[in-house]
Amino acid sequence: MIPKINGLGRSFAGVAAYCLHDAPEPDDRRPETSERVGWTDTRNLATIRVERAARLMAATAKAAPDLKRLAGAAKGGRKLAKPVLHYSLSWAHDETPDRQEMSRAVDGSLEALGLEGHEALIVAHDDTRHPHVHVIANRVDPETGKAAKLGNSKLRLSRWAEGYEREQGQIRVERRVKNNERRRAGKEVLRPIWDRPLHWARFRREGMLPKRARRAKAPADEERVDMDAWRRAEAQAWEKVEDGRWLGFWRLETRARKEWAELHKRQEDMRQRLDRESRTLRGRLRIWRIERSLRELVSAVRGREDLVEGWREDLDRYHRGERAALGKAHGESARQIERKVRETYRRGLRDAERRAYATPPDLVERAAREIKKRGRSVPPRLPEPRGPERGGGGFEQ
Repeated sequence: MIPKINGLGRSFAGVAAYCLHDAPEPDDRRPETSERVGWTDTRNLATIRVERAARLMAATAKAAPDLKRLAGAAKGGRKLAKPVLHYSLSWAHDETPDRQEMSRAVDGSLEALGLEGHEALIVAHDDTRHPHVHVIANRVDPETGKAAKLGNSKLRLSRWAEGYEREQGQIRVERRVKNNERRRAGKEVLRPIWDRPLHWARFRREGMLPKRARRAKAPADEERVDMDAWRRAEAQAWEKVEDGRWLGFWRLETRARKEWAELHKRQEDMRQRLDRESRTLRGRLRIWRIERSLRELVSAVRGREDLVEGWREDLDRYHRGERAALGKAHGESARQIERKVRETYRRGLRDAERRAYATPPDLVERAAREIKKRGRSVPPRLPEPRGPERGGGGFEQ
């Protein structure tokens, strides 16, 4: 069982359209087919028609202030900006849960999140090897108008998924069990460094030790960590990342604005040209030469409106494909910038760790600075014995 929270949103209609239809394609961003939908269901809604579910949930979210007033709740608090919760539950590819089992799992996950009394739309998909179901839940309580608190929702779903697998008699995600055991024991569970947010180091700045010092067994090794050097190096890495990120996205935005303007102008010119050409016989024949359909030849000569409308639809479909391709290219450019930023930041953190791990001369200088700061004199350095490998016994200054 793999629960995945896809995030919070503002539009019930948007996420419902995605779940209730086939996956968008580059040439068709809003498909009308629903071949991948296995079955649908609702929770706490006064309808079983899924096309109305999104509108009802949106109406409940909009009426939250009135629901609070009727329930006698306080009027304070900010307006809920994102009432939509979208998450999915996925089974292994060798599992074959039926509708009843999937519905039971959905009810259990809603209860784990504290949403058992909230409105929800359930959509099962069968377009992948592993069975999975999408859940669109309304964060607004239909009785009180209050928004559900979703703090630690990923951890709550993780614990629920572990219990679900134990009920099934087979643990499929061993790593999740180990992580939950560490959490129950009060130990920290760190994500891999490549999966951490860019601001991770800033959250852990005060009192944080670099990796070598955290893993050191001897307490004396922790004294060799120069936290001042760590903070300076980490701050420099962060500033470098922020500057590079801003510059990269500024260049991308400038280029994208120009390319979108050129695309819209060219597409508008093509639409106007089609309108002009379709008004004359010569123009319709020129369009027919491109289409090369003998069936359309007579219609082109007669100037039938349905044929011209079909040409317009073909042109619109071609334009949608162009816009989708351009948007996809810009999205890939943005992801490349993010990947470069993450790699730069990781290198900066490694450099910060290396600088923070002090050498013996650094420790001597640091001790001297601490003594001076306390207003005491610095003791002279004691003579070091000369070993046999250095020319005999005795001492040297």
